[in-house]
Amino acid sequence: MEELTGRIINIQKCSIHDGRGMRTTVFFKGCGLHCLWCANPESIHFYPEVSLNAAKCMGCGFCAKMCKSGAVTLGEDGSLHYDRKKCTGCGACARMCPTEARKLFGEDYTVDELFKKIYQDRYYFQHSGGGVTFSGGEALMQPEFLLAVCKKCRQYRINVAIESCGCGDYEKFKPCLDYIDFIYFDLKQMDPEMHRKITGQTNERILANLEKISQHGIEICVRTPVVPGWNDSEENIRATAEFIKDLPNVKRYELLAYHKLGINKYKILDREYPLNDVEEPSAEHMFSLVDVANEVLLPVGKKCFYNNENMKDE
Repeated sequence: MEELTGRIINIQKCSIHDGRGMRTTVFFKGCGLHCLWCANPESIHFYPEVSLNAAKCMGCGFCAKMCKSGAVTLGEDGSLHYDRKKCTGCGACARMCPTEARKLFGEDYTVDELFKKIYQDRYYFQHSGGGVTFSGGEALMQPEFLLAVCKKCRQYRINVAIESCGCGDYEKFKPCLDYIDFIYFDLKQMDPEMHRKITGQTNERILANLEKISQHGIEICVRTPVVPGWNDSEENIRATAEFIKDLPNVKRYELLAYHKLGINKYKILDREYPLNDVEEPSAEHMFSLVDVANEVLLPVGKKCFYNNENMKDE
């Protein structure tokens, strides 16, 4: 019987921005949404991808020697050529690259292999009140693997949080909810057609998933990444607050300011960044949107907040 595996793009140690305490953040590969501003474009597609940072390349040629698909070739003048269409994502070139100019995004882990990485940080978790956060991509789109790892974490009393855009199949990921302690749930746009324009999908299933998840007793913090011109209207923020105000277990609503920190990832993946002309929202605008949301939420005992240091807990 083939052993269960999951596809991961990164394991980030000692994170303090992905939940309470010090955490290990595991980024899953594959997402059902293609958000225009995605800061982790390497996580969108499920298949493995190799990036190339030309500024780090020293021209040693090891990658060409290791490549079996003909994607990397050495010219007569000694220059290296990379045909991304021929790349199979095997990662042989990345493993041999001495400067990390080439990097593989998307490696398969067994449950035990991934848990071993998480368990290494148990002392940090114990002393800080932290744990593991499964992010992405979208962890809920690998439900069988997520369930198995979450069960292992529960067995060893490791706190589990997930960061989700809610686009998975509820019936498939429902068993995972019994082993998750906290959820960050993104709501990007309440208008279904505008949601489709900015993410590639309408939001009906996402909203339905949040309603179902909120019945499970897990504490939820809903978040909106505020992107000027796309979802930063008072109308959208008020509509989001109205949707979540009566949902059980949704305790807080966080506004995250759009940023361009992921632009370099598009370059090394040979992709065009779609929002080059969009500027980051001002703090004044963010706080004004907080006030709009709190007009709806404070009367029912909930709260919207914005932290300009991008901390994910108050």
